[in-house]
Amino acid sequence: MSKKPKTLGRFLTKKYLMTSLLLLALSSFFVLIAQFFSFGTNNVVKEFCAETIVRSDYKKIDISALKDVNGWLEILDENNNVIYTKGTVAEKTTHYTQKQLLEMDALQAVLNQRIYKLGPLSLSVNDPKSQYMATFAPFKSSNGREYVCITKMPKNSIRGNFGPVFSSLLSTTALSGFKQIVLLLIPILLIFIYCLRRYSKSVKEHLVAPNTVLIDGLRTIKNGEYSKKIHLNAEYEYVEIEDSFNHMAKQLADAEQQRLFYEKERQLLFANMAHDLRTPITTIQGSAKAVADGLVGDDKLDQTMKTIIAKTDHMNELVNRLLIFSKLESPDYQLHRQNFDLSELIRQILLEQLEPAEKNDITLTFDLPETPLEISGDPVELRRVFDNLISNSIQHNPAETTVHIQLYPLENQVIFEIKDNGTAIPKELQEQLFEPFVSGDSSRSTQNGSGLGLAISKKIVEKHGGKISFGELNEHEKMFQVVL
Repeated sequence: MSKKPKTLGRFLTKKYLMTSLLLLALSSFFVLIAQFFSFGTNNVVKEFCAETIVRSDYKKIDISALKDVNGWLEILDENNNVIYTKGTVAEKTTHYTQKQLLEMDALQAVLNQRIYKLGPLSLSVNDPKSQYMATFAPFKSSNGREYVCITKMPKNSIRGNFGPVFSSLLSTTALSGFKQIVLLLIPILLIFIYCLRRYSKSVKEHLVAPNTVLIDGLRTIKNGEYSKKIHLNAEYEYVEIEDSFNHMAKQLADAEQQRLFYEKERQLLFANMAHDLRTPITTIQGSAKAVADGLVGDDKLDQTMKTIIAKTDHMNELVNRLLIFSKLESPDYQLHRQNFDLSELIRQILLEQLEPAEKNDITLTFDLPETPLEISGDPVELRRVFDNLISNSIQHNPAETTVHIQLYPLENQVIFEIKDNGTAIPKELQEQLFEPFVSGDSSRSTQNGSGLGLAISKKIVEKHGGKISFGELNEHEKMFQVVL
């Protein structure tokens, strides 16, 4: 037989039962102890009894205990006449009859009390006809005469209770007492069961139900359904758990979407890389086979070898850019930051691009600060960015295009802008310009570049905490902007 699992509801119910029984046992024990010590107060009551405090010299009797309960002392002669009092007399009398003395008997007065027990508490109701009770003790005075000492006290100053000792537990009186105990225990038991049910219901609503929802949510997350959200409808601690769970689920969903995006991008990257490598490899393979088979004459051999070298250079450039892109994708890659003059870096790049610009009949204009413009960054990586943007404007625009380059500071930022009035970029490609293997030519021919330049530029700028963007100024002008 399989063992039942330890559920939170069963655990709390078990603890509640054990704690309740323990409290009940301890309460009963302390009630017994309290009642035991309350019976021990008979020693105090003795201080009120005439037999205890009487002395032959009645004028020297100590009645301090009587005074504490508003009692007093009276001395009677053989004719029941009051010859002496001590203390504050609340009920003045000069003579007592036998009937009056009997009515004041303390034992009888205690027996006449109506006492209602409520656990360790009790409520006493006295007979209004008799307000005082007394104890009696005959004694001889120092002169040899017979007297009676009476101590009187208010009836409500002493409360007594007596329990009979039965010779048999099966006696009618004993069974009657047991019936009363059972009748008392039945409502207590019913109240206890009611409280237990209320407690169990509360535990189920406030602990078991939220935990069940939480477990279901965790199972859903475990199965890969990250869109799951939970609502626990419970106390503050569970509200925090709910918020943390939903936040975690959102982060997992975002991470999964990001993973799928990167996986798709990786697959596209390899597919495009294979596509862009296939053409030069095919050309090299065909040219080399033609040379090996003797199909190329001496007059065309030089041109064929130049074609092979050009395609090899293109493949080498593609592989190098792919390695750079992969390096920038790595989270472990660190920039080699240093302070340098960005204006001077742009000037060096422009000097290198003057000859290609003249060759392609591109007009270069620029507006650079005359004073040094220092920034903190990796000059090698940033050179790739600006060199790529400027070379793209020269290589991918027709002759007689004007390219204007501007560099200027703005508050705590540096703005680099390169504008031209050359070939427009199709609308459908503008949003994908900075993705790998996307170029301005909708055919994606490798003749127009590797398709990795702008993707590499974006990675470098973002690693510097900047932003690169493209925009059309009007129907004739377009602009790339770098903000650092």
